[in-house]
Amino acid sequence: MNQQALNQPENGLNNISFQQKSTALSLVITGSATAYYIANMWPMRPIALANDIIPAGYGNLLLTTMGLIILAEIILQIVLVFGAGSAPGALAHEKQAALKARRNAYGVLAFGALAAIGSVFLEELTPFCTANLAFLGLAFAEIVKFASQLFYGRR
Repeated sequence: MNQQALNQPENGLNNISFQQKSTALSLVITGSATAYYIANMWPMRPIALANDIIPAGYGNLLLTTMGLIILAEIILQIVLVFGAGSAPGALAHEKQAALKARRNAYGVLAFGALAAIGSVFLEELTPFCTANLAFLGLAFAEIVKFASQLFYGRR
């Protein structure tokens, strides 16, 4: 009985599909890059709001964060192409979960875009705020997509 328990571990990593593992990894990549962005953007906020300027280094932060996400996802996709040869394809419920997740992400993306557009008309908000709303709308839409895909895929 003990040997059988060792051969069939009950941990969650062995019970999820290849597609769910790759989605979880994308969620970690995007979430980590967004946390990096927020941690480095937040100290710039007082300067931007007080002087109505875009602080020095903000453009570099934005490009670095986007570059990190893009590069990490490219590397992930390359690894997945090699790993997919031995992995089974996405199941019907996983494809359905991806469609539902895209719907959720689209709502977040639309809200972020409308918030960024609306911020242009508020005098209190600066171009720095508009740029943050636009980027965070994109980032949170991706996070919602990956999290929703995992949620719907496990149901």
